Amino acid sequence: METGKVTAAATALGTTQPSVSKLIADLERAAGFEMFERHGRQVVPTPEARALFEEVERAFVGMAEISRVIEDIRDFRTGSLLIAGMPALALKFLPDVIAEFIAEEPGITVSLRTRSSQAVLRHLSSQQFDLGFAALDSDHPAVQRQALFTAPMLAVLPPGHELLEKTVLAPSDFHQRPFVALGAEIGTRSETDAFLLEGKARPRIVAEAQLSASICELVAAGAGVSIVEPVTATYFGAAGRIVVRPLKPAQPFRYDLLLPATRQPSRVAGRFLSLVEARFEALFDATR
Repeated sequence: METGKVTAAATALGTTQPSVSKLIADLERAAGFEMFERHGRQVVPTPEARALFEEVERAFVGMAEISRVIEDIRDFRTGSLLIAGMPALALKFLPDVIAEFIAEEPGITVSLRTRSSQAVLRHLSSQQFDLGFAALDSDHPAVQRQALFTAPMLAVLPPGHELLEKTVLAPSDFHQRPFVALGAEIGTRSETDAFLLEGKARPRIVAEAQLSASICELVAAGAGVSIVEPVTATYFGAAGRIVVRPLKPAQPFRYDLLLPATRQPSRVAGRFLSLVEARFEALFDATR
């Protein structure tokens, strides 16, 4: 059909002219109608052959498209990733990872939903999200929860504060000082209260906020001092907005990875997680 000659077709297929002639004869016998009219060395396709060729071409195009899709998935040229993250990670940390990821894999579309840790757990339990990032002390049967990264909480101080003379802060250092607290409904609040009570410290709470970022903004504005999870504190400290100090005794804070329980992470999700882990290490290595 494409060359117009049996000998040219044989050359294109890497076989012999008699072999091609036999294949044509076999096909005509199986189909029950002639495929070509012979005019010397020329072969002219019959209307039936043209109709069959159009269908064969469509089939080959379909197979080629399937192969292309397979290659795109294998080489990360197509796909999507739906992520739910707690604000402590979704406001700065995860956007930085996403920007790095899509620069490396521009064919992947990433969607990020910023939710409370409990809402992230509910989102993952729907099995509609690929990855969740939260800080939790409870589980859900439809969600796999595993430790992603653990680092100590940090004291956050406004620039020029008198406590900056100390390299490590104890509970007693917060006694009667203006303090910006986490909202009472936030789980980490109880851990912070326990730390302060260990040294019988009673800071003077001047404000409360739900988000670590909001607390750091209040501290940067001079409203008081506070204690927050390490990722947000480290970002604000690196920007020069606040100054951070470690606590003694240390207060570990764990960031959790949540996965839908009914399916394994995709290759795309696995690639994204490798960047998340690398950024955690880089973020805290820079502050050590």
